[in-house]
Amino acid sequence: MYRHQPHYPHNHGLISIVKDWREAKLSSALDFLYANRILQDLAGGLLGIFLPILLYKAFNCSLYKTGLFYLAGWGIWFFVAPLGAKVMSRIGMKRSLIISVLVGWSWYFLANKFLQDSSLVWLGLMIVAITVERMFYWIPYHTDFAKFTNKKMRGRQMTFLYSLSALLHIFLPFISGEILTYYGFGILFSAALVVYLLSVIPLFFIPDIRETYSFSYLQTYRELFRRIHRRLLFSYGADGMQNVVGMVVWPLFIWLLLDKNYQVVGLISSFIIFANVILTLLMGDFVDKLDKRRLLRWGSVLNSLGWIFKMFVGTGFQVFIASTYHGFANIVMRTPYEVMMYEKAADSGHYIDEYTVLRELSLTLGRVLMVGVLFLVFFLTGSLVYPFLVAALAALVVSVV
Repeated sequence: MYRHQPHYPHNHGLISIVKDWREAKLSSALDFLYANRILQDLAGGLLGIFLPILLYKAFNCSLYKTGLFYLAGWGIWFFVAPLGAKVMSRIGMKRSLIISVLVGWSWYFLANKFLQDSSLVWLGLMIVAITVERMFYWIPYHTDFAKFTNKKMRGRQMTFLYSLSALLHIFLPFISGEILTYYGFGILFSAALVVYLLSVIPLFFIPDIRETYSFSYLQTYRELFRRIHRRLLFSYGADGMQNVVGMVVWPLFIWLLLDKNYQVVGLISSFIIFANVILTLLMGDFVDKLDKRRLLRWGSVLNSLGWIFKMFVGTGFQVFIASTYHGFANIVMRTPYEVMMYEKAADSGHYIDEYTVLRELSLTLGRVLMVGVLFLVFFLTGSLVYPFLVAALAALVVSVV
């Protein structure tokens, strides 16, 4: 059904980011859409690695309660994603994206309130805000991104945009660690809120594209589990599983390992991002010459080994080495993986938004399942190490897409 093979990004070194900007020929629509994404990434990056730590502390250092928070958020999203697509069909993608920002700002405010008094009311409102933001944002964003990128140079465009985003993220963990140490999470959330609100401005300049989501609510889930979509379900489900370990378990693991020191965690995280940016820009022609699916398979194996290495880290230096390797392996895997995702979405034609919804549901189902696995593993072992082994196995499944 999806036959087009993606063009993998071309890269020749550190100075190539300027050349890539000229050659990628980004459309104005893509410029504005990605400006929105970068600003939201910057807002999220200010919290980034520290958010699961702050939630963990707010839940009295209970891994189970922290896991239940993520389980509730992803579980609700799994059942309302098709409704978000239906709403998008009625109001248009541009308006949907704008609404997502105007609703999403409250997430930062509510999270700040919850972290101050741990009220169940603030917690419930925060989960509602997260769900509504996801409903209005991710499906139109991915649909627009697939439409705005150039089919013949989608890989080059994505490489430039991702490299730019990574460069802007280098100092964020360090800055966040300093803010948390000297000023507290209230100031950190306020800074993130301001940056996040600015992300609405570029959205007013993108074209308003209309797509009709043709699946009914129940049909969406029937399609998700059809044989024809089994590879999509397994691949993105596995990606969602390892995503949970990277986003929740790993930050908690290194924070506890580094004696709960925000400054050290932030500094090391910034060094890791910097090293990964350098490695990405130095990859050169090596990856250009490889078959994309073969590269994805190799990347999956390397990524799996990265999770194994993380099981044995015991010092800050080992965290840096293991994370730098794992970041590089993730780049090798994720770049062709995401190029192929947008190619398949674009090749779906009229069904571009339907494909996007199925992908989101697969990712979310994997995340929900992984939280359940985390509960079981932690109950049996009492350790944060063994989830890395589960993530290593999941990483191998990603390449079946």
